[in-house]
Amino acid sequence: MRLHSCVMKRELLFLLLLLHKSTAWSARERTRKEAKLLISLEHVLHRILTHTCAANNMSIFISTGYREDLPLPEQRLVERVLGKVLRRHSLDAQVPVVMDRKLRNPLNLHVQLMLFFVEDTQQFLRSVTGNAGATSTHKHKFLLVLLVKREQKASETYEKMSQIFRFMLHQRLNIDVLVLLAHLELATLKSYTFFPFGNECESFKPVTLPLQQALLTQLYPHKLHNLHGCPLQVIVWQVPPYIEIQPQLKDVQGWDAQLLKLLARKLNFRVELMANEPPDLVGGATHMNGSFTGAYEMLRQRRGNLTLGCAACLPARAKYLSNTVSYNTVEYIIVLPEGKPYSYYEIMLFPFNASTWLLLIVLSFICCIFRLFDAPRFRHLPSPVRLGCIMWLFVLRISYEGSIFKFVHNAPGRPLPQSLEQALQQDYDFIMDPSTHRSAAPVKGLSERSRAIPGLPVDMFDQLLQLPQGSRTGLLTSRDFLSYHLDRHREQLHRFVILDQKVLNNILCMHFPLGSYLARCFSNLLFGLQSFGVCRQLVKTPSWASAVPTTSTSKPPRGCDALRPAHDNPFAESMRFLHAAFIGLLFAEFVLILGIFLLELLSLHPQFRWLSWFFHRL
Repeated sequence: MRLHSCVMKRELLFLLLLLHKSTAWSARERTRKEAKLLISLEHVLHRILTHTCAANNMSIFISTGYREDLPLPEQRLVERVLGKVLRRHSLDAQVPVVMDRKLRNPLNLHVQLMLFFVEDTQQFLRSVTGNAGATSTHKHKFLLVLLVKREQKASETYEKMSQIFRFMLHQRLNIDVLVLLAHLELATLKSYTFFPFGNECESFKPVTLPLQQALLTQLYPHKLHNLHGCPLQVIVWQVPPYIEIQPQLKDVQGWDAQLLKLLARKLNFRVELMANEPPDLVGGATHMNGSFTGAYEMLRQRRGNLTLGCAACLPARAKYLSNTVSYNTVEYIIVLPEGKPYSYYEIMLFPFNASTWLLLIVLSFICCIFRLFDAPRFRHLPSPVRLGCIMWLFVLRISYEGSIFKFVHNAPGRPLPQSLEQALQQDYDFIMDPSTHRSAAPVKGLSERSRAIPGLPVDMFDQLLQLPQGSRTGLLTSRDFLSYHLDRHREQLHRFVILDQKVLNNILCMHFPLGSYLARCFSNLLFGLQSFGVCRQLVKTPSWASAVPTTSTSKPPRGCDALRPAHDNPFAESMRFLHAAFIGLLFAEFVLILGIFLLELLSLHPQFRWLSWFFHRL
């Protein structure tokens, strides 16, 4: 028994010795692997800080959420990595670094790269939530160090990365994501990203990405040069000539539609049309408090990828949506109906103003006094005075006839206001479509004197012509809408007059959900097309608005006479004036004869004997 007990003790001691040696060997092996992984991770992060951040003047935010989410060994590993990277970085390259649990708003626009250390998807979601997000002009690039546990399968790791990529694409609309996969057991470090448009649309499959020199274009390559025929949902509405929707949303035509099709060919995507809600609404209303309607509310709810169609770049839209650079400029003007013509009887009195006519009446009255009283000193006037009177009457007669001829030849209408201020002073009211009414709201003094009429912008011209002639009402519209209307109704060219002073300019752009990854790609393409004049070449309709006279011109420009109706023939106008003059002369003779007859009849009465003396002296 004693011998057996000694053997058992020796065997137990041997086993304890083997277990101690294996445990010590495992600890040394784990320490060696962690040291290897630490060196690899520290080297990669240093290259990113040097070749990407420092070279492109980028600031970096490092989330300290790992101190609460990671286990203690992983926390120590991250602390050692960051300690070495930041110490080495402070000597080699000066890059601003922000370390905090959350990125606050004051520093949001000053940070370009965000670094996270996580173990799974939930930790990443907790770290991202609460950080200041993207704005309409600023987006962050994401760098994730995903620490993989020893017992984790490769399929589980790939699923975690796919979930991260799906969250970034759908929730943050961000495709600039790089994952550094740090395997603690194998001591390996690999980099992954995803390409949402490839063999399949909205792909979240992790793709190995060689770091190479860790340059910015190598870490975050361009992923939208070819969308491989994937669909993009475009919200449209009827607003000719920019967007003309075919029945059942089969196709769209118009200036902006041509631009959209050109972009679709360049980026290789398929257009899926979506009707605005409600469909008859042009665009939608936007307010600085975030109250949106129509297509812009649909974009805020991420029910579409983009919208266009004479959509102006406004501050409220830039605050809550992303937009491209301007690709067109719309000039808003005030269109007035042609001035009410002078009557032919007014024309005969038009050359002389009231003071001239008053002078003529006073002189005629003085001549009558001379004849009535037959004063001796006025009986024989000097010859130069009489000659001067004759010449003065001759000059008045020639001036009158010349003014009448010039007036008939030019055929002017009643004077119209030359500016918006004059129109407001003359109590003009203005009509416009609802979308233009929203755009003109900031114009001082215009909103109080304007009203919106239901309908499309190109329908407002018919509404203006239906108003009573002579009504003090103008139409706020753009030159493009006027050209489109006159191209289809050329007979109305002479019926409009443009106010000399333009009211405002609107720049047009495409709108996307806030922080959309498509905004920058479309913006770069539009900038190139705009720089080479391609956007303006898409407008093929003749500019009939330039043929419309302005309030400072007396008649339409040359080249428009062929479009004037027959009743604007100068010969016909002259004949009608002569007819009116003849009627006026007959009326004056009738009044004169009737007056003389009544006065002579009245002079037979005993109380009005002095009238006989008056006629005798006259």
